[in-house]
Amino acid sequence: MFTAVAGVMGALAIGAWTVVSWASRRRLPWLMAPLALLIALLVVAGLPGWSLLPTAALVAGTFAELVVGAREAPALRTGEPDAPLSTERWAAAVAAPFRVALAEPWDVVVRPQLRWRYRRTFVRERGITDRAGLLAEIERLWAELHAAPESDLFVDLRSGVARSRRSDGSRPDRTVVLSAEQVARLRTVAGAESADSVVVGAYQWWRAVYLVPLICGGATLDWLSPVETQSLLRRVAADLQRRFGGWSQLSAAFHAGVLLEQDGPATAGAERLWAALGLLTTDPASPWRLLPWDMPLDRVVAGDRGESRP
Repeated sequence: MFTAVAGVMGALAIGAWTVVSWASRRRLPWLMAPLALLIALLVVAGLPGWSLLPTAALVAGTFAELVVGAREAPALRTGEPDAPLSTERWAAAVAAPFRVALAEPWDVVVRPQLRWRYRRTFVRERGITDRAGLLAEIERLWAELHAAPESDLFVDLRSGVARSRRSDGSRPDRTVVLSAEQVARLRTVAGAESADSVVVGAYQWWRAVYLVPLICGGATLDWLSPVETQSLLRRVAADLQRRFGGWSQLSAAFHAGVLLEQDGPATAGAERLWAALGLLTTDPASPWRLLPWDMPLDRVVAGDRGESRP
């Protein structure tokens, strides 16, 4: 009887941990996997009493992830602080807000421990299930970026109203009312502390940063060879270097894009991304303040292009 009760408690704890880990955007919950395995082994071995301790630890860890883990503040972290300049590192810095928002290292391109997350995110958010689907999505986003008309964001800093305008007039203006904190941030980012208005030009090119997580995910899942990864990241870097004149301009475009994509009250994810942008804009250790914008891009060495990869 006691064995059955311990087994049920262990199964419930493992089930709750699995659901929370799968839903979490962090990898830390999965580090409790040995506890789940230990519970199962102890119950099967006929040692139900000994299984109660790891069961309690697993329940406590799962609860901590629900209550505390999701609230971890965005943080600027690096996995390779002394790494030399490279195209991969520069491109990783472009998409740093996504990693900083989750308090994860911004500068690691291939992360085997995140394979499950990339696979889940690709399927859930973009319907990507294999290499062919990934390459098709990358090319679709690239074609969309190059085909879209130029857009500018006009911000009246006095009234806190931002208006998006396309050069070809294909869509009516989009209007967003900004909070005082958002206006203050845009003043800082655009270097317009005493100005009444500011224009963020060609801001739609901030969407190119979405290509970087796709490429990093493809490399992590072994869908892209190292040469393909470097080639694609170089393409993103070259495009952005041509479109913007520096990190401050990319930051302004990123801020504008985030503001315009926000529909209704800010979600927790949007607030974390906004906080991450603030860190990258102001922190002296930010790659946006340390890496040279116009650094020469690495040549892609000819070799294996991974055509045989699954």
